[in-house]
Amino acid sequence: MITAAGLAEALPRGFVEVVVAGESRPIFGLEITEVGEEAAAGRGELVTVVGATEAGQVLAIISACADASGLLVRRSLADDADVARRCAEAGLPLLGMVEGASLSSVLAVVRSAIETSSAPARGSADHLHDDLFDVADRISSLLDAPVTIEDASSHVLAYSRGQSDVDDARTATIVGRRVPREVRDHFRSLGVFRRMARSDAPFFVPAGAGGVKARYVVPVRAGGEWLGSIWAIPANPLAPGHERELEAATELVALSLLRLRAQAELHQQVQLDQVRSVVRGAATEQPEWLEDGPWRVAVLAGPADLQAEARCQLWQALCRRRGWRRPVVADLDDHVYAVLRDGASGPGADGWLADLVRGEGRTNAAVRMYVGTAVATPRELEDSRSTAAELAAAGGDGAPVVTVAEGWPSVVLTRAVHGQESRPFVSPLRELLDHDGATFLVDTLEAMIDFWGEPKRAARSLGVHPNTVRNRATRIVALCPIDLEDPQQRLGLRLEIARLRARDGREG
Repeated sequence: MITAAGLAEALPRGFVEVVVAGESRPIFGLEITEVGEEAAAGRGELVTVVGATEAGQVLAIISACADASGLLVRRSLADDADVARRCAEAGLPLLGMVEGASLSSVLAVVRSAIETSSAPARGSADHLHDDLFDVADRISSLLDAPVTIEDASSHVLAYSRGQSDVDDARTATIVGRRVPREVRDHFRSLGVFRRMARSDAPFFVPAGAGGVKARYVVPVRAGGEWLGSIWAIPANPLAPGHERELEAATELVALSLLRLRAQAELHQQVQLDQVRSVVRGAATEQPEWLEDGPWRVAVLAGPADLQAEARCQLWQALCRRRGWRRPVVADLDDHVYAVLRDGASGPGADGWLADLVRGEGRTNAAVRMYVGTAVATPRELEDSRSTAAELAAAGGDGAPVVTVAEGWPSVVLTRAVHGQESRPFVSPLRELLDHDGATFLVDTLEAMIDFWGEPKRAARSLGVHPNTVRNRATRIVALCPIDLEDPQQRLGLRLEIARLRARDGREG
């Protein structure tokens, strides 16, 4: 299931954008409506308007499709104030497609994303890769040259069959599925990648050292974005007259790259939603993608000054680089959570990630992990998540990894303090706060309770002489009527002081 917002997020950035969020309605199909025809679209359908040139034409369609799951129009029409207002009133999500993009390409990519969200495991990505190999063969025949098709990161997606030994660079590229570093550096020094990022015009790249032959490069772009490239190694100068056929083939490559990217991002979005659902406790049974438990949920903190989505992406990338191929990591409520196997070994285990966090914490003090309770069923993962979040809120003692076994006193104390937040002080602590030197007196009272019966340790914690503690204790008892021999009074006062610290921290 995917919504209009999820669809826009799954497609390449800027290709389709949310103009009006509207209600979160699931999309199961695509309905194409031409201007002048009677519009009829119900729940579950994304309505795409074809042939509209003015806002009034779109407004008429909105009235007939108010219950649809979304409306997709050209960006210039989506930005019209009346169109946006009418969609907002109807709760209808409004998407704007980038100007200048081929409508057929947009519809093909959108349809592919919707179909993939309904059946994400049907292997459509493999089908798209097969199509790219066929296109590579077609371009190879057209140019009479070996061809590779690459994404914007120089990963090889397809290549023409045969002719793999034209030069070492092509052979290494095909075998390694990526252009070798030294070859990339050669092309980068010639400004090849900068040129592809700025223009869609084909160009020649001269030969380089080490037997690297000259290349004919065709940038692949869609909606103003650079998606990848086509590389050919012609033995002879290219014959004129094939420009139109090459342009058509390039459009096919662009469409396939858009679909591949949309599917990859959609699958990532689906996985994030699955992990969020699990840590919320919404799963009654163990999902197939979740390895056997017991499990613990951990909060991954840091790096600082980043939004939760960006932190999540960084943690996912870090986990993948260290061997966790499909990290069960997602952002939720401004936290980044990981579902870990309790007591296991290897990537995805609690001990494995703890070691990773300790290693990263040596160079970045903001990197922390707070590990919740161990649970045996998926439904209990919410309890582990909430405990981890409470540990994170308490902050711990500065250690890079804090488990619930180590941090439970802080959790209990925080729970008790939060229960008093909206209530007035009732203990004699109120009277102590009204006198001169209240700060020193409260600090001393806190140390006396924390180190009850050990005045020397209390004095060391305050950095004063034990006689100073004794003198302050006499003054404290004189100023407010408390019986520090009573354990209940000591506990109550300690909670009041913790509440005072929390309040001062918020005000500061």
